[in-house]
Amino acid sequence: MEVDCPNVETFMRIEPDLKELLLWKGGKVLKKNFLEGNLQLIVKTCCCGKIVPNVAQVIEKNSCLLMLPEVYYGGWEEYRVVGFRENDYKRLFEELSQLGPLQIVQKRVVPEKSIKDAFVISVGSVFSDLTDKQTNSLLAALEYGYYQVPKKMTAEEIANKNKVPRTTYEEHLRKAESKILRAMAPYIRMYASKPQRAVEKAPQITVG
Repeated sequence: MEVDCPNVETFMRIEPDLKELLLWKGGKVLKKNFLEGNLQLIVKTCCCGKIVPNVAQVIEKNSCLLMLPEVYYGGWEEYRVVGFRENDYKRLFEELSQLGPLQIVQKRVVPEKSIKDAFVISVGSVFSDLTDKQTNSLLAALEYGYYQVPKKMTAEEIANKNKVPRTTYEEHLRKAESKILRAMAPYIRMYASKPQRAVEKAPQITVG
């Protein structure tokens, strides 16, 4: 998290609010830097899902990609979003307009190759919905070679090592796989899509 502050005194005034926000979200500051008017906070945990509904959830729900970073300025939140199908981003803007005032600052066609080569996947968007049991089941499968070909260890053997019933372990593992694949769907769609013509005009979008 990076906060633009004119001076250290301003930061001292907002620091209690930042700490309260992080405490509410279940996170903590690992490192703090203040350099040339910018406060940089390295945060251990982000639980944005506590704000319901939130913009990031609406973006992901409509099979669009959120391009980080998010910017907050003067009471506004600014997002860069990549969409792949007209119906997806039309539905996206309709739902966002129900959360509050919405302004489309810019829209354009981006060559898909440049997106594929430069895109940074948000770890939170892929893994944040996993429960601890689902995360641990997935890690165990990776560590014991469950996904190698041929398998080094079966689900039943991993379950026995972790002293849990096979059906319980498999349920946690399948749910983890399902959540990750659903979260990765837009990225897979982007990678598999055909390049668009450079002369194509950006689609017209009507909101409200």
